[in-house]
Amino acid sequence: KVAGSLNLVQTLLREKLFDRLDLWVHPIMLGVGKRVFDGGAVPTNVALLEPPVASPTGTVYLRYGLADGTPGTGDMSAPDRGAEHDN
Repeated sequence: KVAGSLNLVQTLLREKLFDRLDLWVHPIMLGVGKRVFDGGAVPTNVALLEPPVASPTGTVYLRYGLADGTPGTGDMSAPDRGAEHDN
């Protein structure tokens, strides 16, 4: 665990000085404020270490580990996704 400023977290991410990245995604839109993944973020390949855990309020906990390789981009749609995901 690292307790520190947002600047410290950004430095650890940029330099890949982490073994595990725990993210809590909250279903809110603030619009302003400091961003963890700012415009200077370095693309880093990570792998999900365990299934996501969702709370009744919609907060999702994700645990990632540093992975080899270069991150790719692509289409997030999948043929097995149901119509309930189409908006």
